[in-house]
Amino acid sequence: MQINFQQLRTIMKESGIPVYRDEAPTTAVYPYIIYEFVNEIHKRSSSKVLKSMPLYQIAVITKGTETDFEPLKKVFNEHGVEFSPLIGIPYDENDDTITQFITMVRCVNE
Repeated sequence: MQINFQQLRTIMKESGIPVYRDEAPTTAVYPYIIYEFVNEIHKRSSSKVLKSMPLYQIAVITKGTETDFEPLKKVFNEHGVEFSPLIGIPYDENDDTITQFITMVRCVNE
């Protein structure tokens, strides 16, 4: 299903996981979602832009496992949101080992 940016934000919030753009406050409690703009493509006809299609990277940041991504995956599937395969990337943050589970979602804005 094609969704626009506002629908994406609303659906992410339905997961019950806190949602932030670009970075979370230092007081954020794991898990939380961070989304970032990646790029935008355009569908054109006769040099006219018919649709802009921004791509967003969505990361669930957690000290836990991939099960922390399940609430987001569930609401995406309930709404028919197409998302890329999940990638887990561990890193250190404030002497804690954190995992960032990343997916990508392309929106369609007219």
